[in-house]
Formats: sequence, structure tokens, C-alpha cells
Amino acid sequence: MGEVKNLESYAIIGFDGSALKGLKVHPDSEHIVYPMGNKVCIQEWKSKKMYFLSGHTNNVSTIALSPKGTFVGSGQINHIGFKASAKVWDFKKKTMVGSHELHKVRVEALTFTSDERYMISLGGRDDGCVVLWDCVTGSATGTMSAAKLTTGDAMTLAPLSQRGNSFVTGGDSNLRVWNISTGSKNLDVVDVTLGKLRRCVRCIAVSKDDTYGIAGTTTGDMIKFSINYPSDPQASVAPYKPALIGCFAKCGPWKKTKRPESVCYSQGIETIIIMDDGCLIVGGGDGTIDILDEINWKGSFPKGKLLSPNQPNYKALKSTKLDGAITSLELMESAAQQGKNRMLLVGTRTSEIYAINVATFFPILVVTCHRCAINDIAFPHGMSGVFATAGAGDVRVWCLETCQELLRIAVPNFTCSSVLFSADGKSIVTGWNDGNIRAFTPLTGRLIYCIYNTHNKGTSALAMTTDSRTLISGGCEGQVRVWVIRPECQSLKKVLKEHKSPVSAIQVSPNNMEAVSAGTDGSAIIWDLISLSRRQVMYANTLFMCICFEPQGCQLLTGGTDRRIAYWETGSGNLARELEASKVGAINGLHITQNGELFVTGGNDQMVKLWKYQEGIYTHMGLGHAGAVTCTRFSPDARHIVSSCSAGSIIVWKVPEQYIRTAGQTPQKKITSPKTTLKEELALPLQEKPVQKASGDRQLHVPAARGKVEKIEAMDTTRSSVHSCCPCEAPTGRSDDSKKSSASKPGTKCCKPPTDNLPTRTTSKEYVSGGGDKK
Repeated sequence: MGEVKNLESYAIIGFDGSALKGLKVHPDSEHIVYPMGNKVCIQEWKSKKMYFLSGHTNNVSTIALSPKGTFVGSGQINHIGFKASAKVWDFKKKTMVGSHELHKVRVEALTFTSDERYMISLGGRDDGCVVLWDCVTGSATGTMSAAKLTTGDAMTLAPLSQRGNSFVTGGDSNLRVWNISTGSKNLDVVDVTLGKLRRCVRCIAVSKDDTYGIAGTTTGDMIKFSINYPSDPQASVAPYKPALIGCFAKCGPWKKTKRPESVCYSQGIETIIIMDDGCLIVGGGDGTIDILDEINWKGSFPKGKLLSPNQPNYKALKSTKLDGAITSLELMESAAQQGKNRMLLVGTRTSEIYAINVATFFPILVVTCHRCAINDIAFPHGMSGVFATAGAGDVRVWCLETCQELLRIAVPNFTCSSVLFSADGKSIVTGWNDGNIRAFTPLTGRLIYCIYNTHNKGTSALAMTTDSRTLISGGCEGQVRVWVIRPECQSLKKVLKEHKSPVSAIQVSPNNMEAVSAGTDGSAIIWDLISLSRRQVMYANTLFMCICFEPQGCQLLTGGTDRRIAYWETGSGNLARELEASKVGAINGLHITQNGELFVTGGNDQMVKLWKYQEGIYTHMGLGHAGAVTCTRFSPDARHIVSSCSAGSIIVWKVPEQYIRTAGQTPQKKITSPKTTLKEELALPLQEKPVQKASGDRQLHVPAARGKVEKIEAMDTTRSSVHSCCPCEAPTGRSDDSKKSSASKPGTKCCKPPTDNLPTRTTSKEYVSGGGDKK
């Protein structure tokens, strides 16, 4: 086996918005850093080029950038009972500087001190500790419980700007200011006395001069507290104690002689930025982003309720609202701009990044992707410009060239397990975990039809014949159902009960006569679509996850949890060849090019591999996914591969040049050669050989009609979408013959609808209204 080369990626669509403060802007204002599954992505903002920091074994939960941009810190989630690692990376070299596993289950938050000496990490609710990591010596130097036993968990932390050894933590009923003793490296902590105020702190921002801090709470108001530290960073802070200034909220509508009502953010405050002029940029859990300015009151406050928990002390200067909770807010301003045209980058929990010009405050969608695992990918027949992906809550259509989202079809609270384009391109057919099959228009996303209760445990797989009239669906209860799709109704034709567990994949054979279904019970069954019965069954000691017909229909490829790719003969059901496709984990995605020379696989090892079909070796490997690869697809022109993963990211790969040339040549040979051989095979025996005798020496009956050669040349060899067993159609397929045959049988009805001057059978108004049997 030769050297395995790397697949070149054309574009990557992905962003994990669930991590709080996950989106970071580098101090050079040319790079952004954000999590993508179990990788940390560094992206050049203008060129969109991406670099990945790999090393985490599970999803990245939080990210931090040091103030000068030297280091990147990242922490991960882990399974209950396991340690979660926090890692420090060198930004320029893109290499790991150090790592520690002192937290249990989850790293909740990370930050760097202002002098870049220490990285401070905060554990989640199972851990509750603050760990100090020395970036110079490359080791953890101290750890301490983050909260007192009388209060709840700590959730967030923020460094002080001037003092290199101080930071603030906050959480459920706690707000604390910490100092690192330079000699002993011990942690000294002082609580901000909140009195009777009970708040759960979600985010903290500290002013540039360290005089005060603002803490956003889950109740939608802000705690303002003074830190009271001296301006000299070297001075002792022992006699100084932080103090609560007040709990403030946004002003409601102003009324004369009445105290303005305080307006809280309905789903809490998720992130806060303190700007240089003292204004606040606040991102709420309801998607609201406001620029708030403190009101300078003249005279006394109009009297209000005596025990109001907060004061309306901020007015909104500018406001906008986005879909999804705001999890990250970052200002991007380069040195050349000198504060003009400042950009605000916003990350939302729905995995979208918006760019907002601070002057106009108009949001522009920059990045969007699925927020959960992607279950299926589909291309329209013969069209490589667009593709569709299916995930939790929606189906999305993307442009391949620009990788921009063209259409989003949302079905909230349900998960789409499979998606396909009908061969005529008129519908996107989708299967959902509520057991329904829904078809939508490809341009507008309007619902065309919905087949209710197709499978009682959810629809798991779909396939369709090329005439777009027969739909085969597989369910989680193991049934395969065949549906007749008409514009006026969608009816069940047959229920095929053979599989004992969920059907993971279905594909129709190239000649539309058979369909194969793969089940997680270790069986793959070939069904005859004419007689609607089982034709062949194949068993293996695996859970089949994907299955694919070779373009000629002679062989099948299967992939499953045994990490192997198996070649099967469709006629006999025998195993022809087995290949080890992965060292670890199941094979989830499999697809073959239309010329049958290449196939692509993807699995739990997060790799995409490009294989030669005949040789059974993989020549190229794609690394970049941050989760198990769930689906892989070739574009119809075989120039690109699209793969998706459980982290919600999509990668478009370039097929290597050497294969594109061959992919362009082979279909022409396949199209031209069969026509000549067919003519030779048909013409030679009739011209040169006498009529053969069948068994029993009985001569075959040859009708005395037109000449044999003439008859064969006049025969229409194109495949009709209607069965050739129609008794009322003449073998020649010509109109005069059909008139003769129908005239010769006066009592017979034609089983085909009228197709005179009609583009398609399904659009005929006469056929729909007349039931298809009378004109």
C-alpha cells in the first residue's frame, strides 16, 4: 500500500455556540478562536483559513485568550466520574504548552491573569475548585475551593486589568475577589458582602481601571460592586475590602412624576462588556443585545416601592434582537481603525455568529450551522451546486460553492433522521423521529404533503425510485414500508416485516427493480420492488450502519460497527471481500461515485477516507472533524465530498485531481460502448444464424410481420417508467401500433394514463380528475 495523502478541505461550516464566552477575538483583530466539538478552531477573519488545536478527548466547554494573545486556554467536558483536562496552547506555534487534569467532569470557566503569568480554571458543580496554572514553569501551583459551603456553586470568573495577580469569581449567591500571593503562591480571597441580596451570577466584567465590576445575573439585572484597590499594582491590598454598590436594571418607559419601572432581561444576562466610555454592552438569554448608559440623576429619585430589589439605573441607547441566547460578545477593532467602524461579534446558542457595526447596530449573519449532530446529507440528482443536511429541529439547504445557507426548513422539537431529493427535483422528502414523512418544496420550503404515523417509533431511513413514485421507508421498530406517491394521495402499498431492530439505511438499486435495507440486527435484505417480497438476505456479526449499491447493481458495500467494509454479491448474497476500514469505532457513512471507481467512508475515528473500489485500498485521508463522522457523500460530478459529524460541523473536501480526470472520462465510454454492442448482439444472430430451436425440438413461432432487422431497429429501447407488462401497448412503442392493439381489443382498458403532449404523468389534470383510466 502506497503513502496515504491528506484530503484537501474546500470549506468548513461549523461553530459550537453552547460554550459560554466561547467565541474570542484575538488582540491582533485578525483572528477569532472558538470551539468546534473536541477541537479548538483558530480562524483568520478575512481569508477564512482555519487551524485546529487537537488534543481534547471530549467536547470543549470553555475557551480563554491571554490579554496579549500569546496563549490559548481550553477546557473540556467529560463523563461523570472522569477527570476533565484543561490545556494551554501557544497561539503562534499552534502547539500545546501544558495540560492538567485536576478538575472532575467539567471545566466551567477559564481566564488568564493580565500579566499572562497564570491561567486560572474553575471546575463545574461536581468539582467546585479553582486551579492555578503557572504558564512560565508549566505546572499547576495551587488549588482551592471556589465557594463557601453556605453558598452555591461558582460559575464564572474574570481577571482584573491592572493587577496581574487578582481575579473575581461569581456564582450562586457568591461574589468573591481573589489575590495570588507572589511568594507562597497561595490564594487569598475576600467576599463581596451582598447582604440580603440573593442572586446567581452568570457573567462578570471589570472596568479597565479596576475600580468597579458589573456582574450579570440569571434574574436579568446587574450587580455593581466596587473593588477599591489602589492604583499602584505593587501596593498591598490587605486593608481594602470590596463593597456592593447596588443592584441595577434597565429603565422602562419614562412617565411624569412616576418612578420608571425596571425592566429585567427575561432569560437572564449571559455576557457583559464594559466599553472605554463607561457604557455597557449586554447580551441576554432572550437574544437581546443592548448598549446601556448609566443615567445621571439630578435631584432625588421619584419615590417608588420601598423594597424594590433593583433600581432602574441604565437606559438603552441602542438595541437589537437575535434568535437564540447570546453566549459570546466580543469587540473587534484594529489599530488602523482607531475606534471607527468598530465591530461587535456575537455568538449565539443556536450556533450562529453575527457581526454588528456598533455605529449602526444592524446585525449581519456571518456563520451559521447545525447546533447538534447531522444525520444525513443529500444532493439533487445530477446537480452538484446545492446539497441538503438533516439535523435536530431543521433541514438546511446549502450552496456548495459559497457554503452559505440558502434555505432552512424548521420543524421544532423533532429530529430529522434522513433527507433526499426526489429525482424530478420537485420535492425534498424527509423522515422524522415523530414517525412522519414530510415533503417540502426545494425553493421555498413549503410543506407539500405529510404522511402521518408511518412508523410508530420514528422513521430512520428513506429511499426513492428514480420515477419519484415509489418511496421506501425504514423505521426504528424494524419495518420496511413501501409507499405509492401521487400528487393527490400517498398510499401504503406493503409492509415488509423482517428486521428485528432499527433500519439504519435503505437504497434503491440502479435499475429500480430492487431495494436493499440494512438493519442494526446484523442483517441486510434485498427486496424485490415488483413482487414486494424478500429476494436475498445477508448476515454479518455487526450492526449495519450504512449500505450502498455499486453503480452496475452487481455488488453491495456495507459498513458497520465491526469497523469493516464488506463487498457482497447481490445475486447470491455471498460475501466477496472484507476490508478493515478503521482501527477504532464504527463506520457510519459510505458512498460510491457514479462511475464506481471510488468510494468514501467516515466513522467514529473522525476520519474521512477515500478508497479505490477495485484495489480495496484508501489513498487519501481527511482530518478535521471534531466528532464522529455521521455521513459522507460525493457530489454528482465527483469533484467534491461532503461529510458531516456529530459535533454539527460540515466539511467540503476536494476530490484529488488525478481522480477528477478519470471521473470525467469513464461515463462517456460507458454510454457509447453499450449501444454498439447491443446493435451487434441483436443484428448478428438474426442476419447470419437460423432460428434456434428450443428444448423438445419445437421451432419457435416467428410472426410474419415486418422484417426482423427493421423491427429491431424500430424498437424503442429506452426504459419506460411504466411496467413493460402493459397488455395494451404494442412492442414497438409507436402510436399507430397502440391504436391497432387497442382497436383489436375493444373491451380492454388502458392501464396507463394519457401522455399526449404532457411533460409528466403526475401533472395531467385529466388523469387526476378522471382516476387515470379514462380520457
